[in-house]
Amino acid sequence: MKTLLLLLSIALCGAVQAQTNAVKGAATKSPPAPTEINSDTADFDLSASARQAVYRGHVVVVDPQMKLKCEQLVVYLPPSGERVNHIVAQTNVVIDFADQQGQMTHAVADLADYRYLVSNGVTNETVTLTGNPQVENSQGTLTGDPINWDRGNNRMTATNPHMKSKPAVEGSTNAPPLKLF
Repeated sequence: MKTLLLLLSIALCGAVQAQTNAVKGAATKSPPAPTEINSDTADFDLSASARQAVYRGHVVVVDPQMKLKCEQLVVYLPPSGERVNHIVAQTNVVIDFADQQGQMTHAVADLADYRYLVSNGVTNETVTLTGNPQVENSQGTLTGDPINWDRGNNRMTATNPHMKSKPAVEGSTNAPPLKLF
């Protein structure tokens, strides 16, 4: 049943995929791996006023760029052929992803709000984490509320931030720990 719902979702709105800037006539790469969503239940409202898919219970999203777990995921469905531009993950949100250098980052929050918008030729892609958010990588742990992640510029900002750096491991090739003061 979950697989049928996933296939229906993909057929109706298309898989969430990274934007490409391929040159016409250039050799094409193999298509990106599809995004998979599993949950206990899913509701699809395709009416013109709602256009959303709501996944509930043990939601797991596996995407080539990240893995997400939560209790409820709302995907606002765009018109056919357009990119998904708004997703909200709620309750016990856990996100694991690798940056462009392959460094792993682990984030937790009560809510994650993803937005994608192209305005005047500029792409804005953000994730806002609220409700006790925490972001951890090899350099340390950042808390604050909210934590805003600008994916396009690979930049994070936080209100009332608290940063705890991890000490460098002796013999490691990692850079020295971040000095905050």
